Amino acid sequence: MKKIAILFSCALVLASLTGCGKNKSRPADLPDDMSPCAITITQDGAPLVGATVELEYETPVKYRSSGTTDDKGVATIMTYGFAGAQQGTAKVVVKKLVTEGGSEAEEYGEAGTTGQDFETVDPKYKSKDTTDLTITIGKANVEEKFDVGAAVHIPAK
Repeated sequence: MKKIAILFSCALVLASLTGCGKNKSRPADLPDDMSPCAITITQDGAPLVGATVELEYETPVKYRSSGTTDDKGVATIMTYGFAGAQQGTAKVVVKKLVTEGGSEAEEYGEAGTTGQDFETVDPKYKSKDTTDLTITIGKANVEEKFDVGAAVHIPAK
């Protein structure tokens, strides 16, 4: 019985050190020279909370760089789960949906919310082809601020 307890303890320690196999190892082709990047998004001057911020590079890159804004409107940009953004010039894409109406529902055995989704950010910011927000990532720490104008209320497609 003592051997089983020791083996179980060792397994627990090993699982905690390895994160139960969920650790992402850094891909060999992920650039080493990524720069810390924080983008603040405001809407009519107030922090935009819970928005998705994505970087769409002019030169194609293999790994996506993105983040979600916090309660101060700041998105810390991550690339493949690692802090930082790849160097280069990119369009900044901003999206935020809210669900209104409906109620909690169970469909097909899963809990969910019924209701209508609405875009709250001007649709011009949701595509690299229409956004006018651009950022250049260099070797230094990047902190940029953008305002996406007044809130909108457009049914999501």
